[in-house]
Amino acid sequence: MPETRIRITNLGNVCCLLVAAIAFSFAGCAGKEAVSPVDVEYQAFEDLRGEIREAIDDSARETEAIALVDALSDELDALRKTISERKRRFRQLNANYDTSRADFEALVEQVSQEEKSNHQQIVEQHRALLAIITPDEWAEISKFHTKAMKATIKSVQAI
Repeated sequence: MPETRIRITNLGNVCCLLVAAIAFSFAGCAGKEAVSPVDVEYQAFEDLRGEIREAIDDSARETEAIALVDALSDELDALRKTISERKRRFRQLNANYDTSRADFEALVEQVSQEEKSNHQQIVEQHRALLAIITPDEWAEISKFHTKAMKATIKSVQAI
C-alpha cells in the first residue's frame, strides 16, 4: 500500500513539473513581439546591401549597385502603398450598391495597367543591377538577393 502512495506522489510531482515547464515556456514567449513583414523585408534588403559591400571590390560599382537596391526598395514601398489604395478603392466600390459594372471594369483595367508598369520598372532595375555585377559577384550575392525577394513577396502579399 505505501508503494501506491509513492507512485501517485511521484506522478503528482511529475505533473506539477510538467505544468510549470509549460507555464515557463509560455511566459518566455509572451514578451516577444511578432516581426512585421515590412521589418523582415527591411532586414533582408539591409543584408543584401551588406553582401554587396562584401562581394564587390570596385567602390564605384558598389555604390551604383547599392543605389539600385535602394531604388528597388523604394519602388516596393510605393507598390505597397498602391496596393493598399487599390484595396481601399475596391472596397469603396463594392460598398456602393449603385456602382456599375463599368466602374468595376475601369478599375480592374487601371489596376492591370499599373501592375504592368510596376513589373516593368522592377524588371528594368533588376537588369541594371545584373549589368553592373560580374557573374562571380552575382553568385556570391544571389542567395541574399533571393532571401530579400522572398521577404518582399511575403511582405507585399501580407497587405
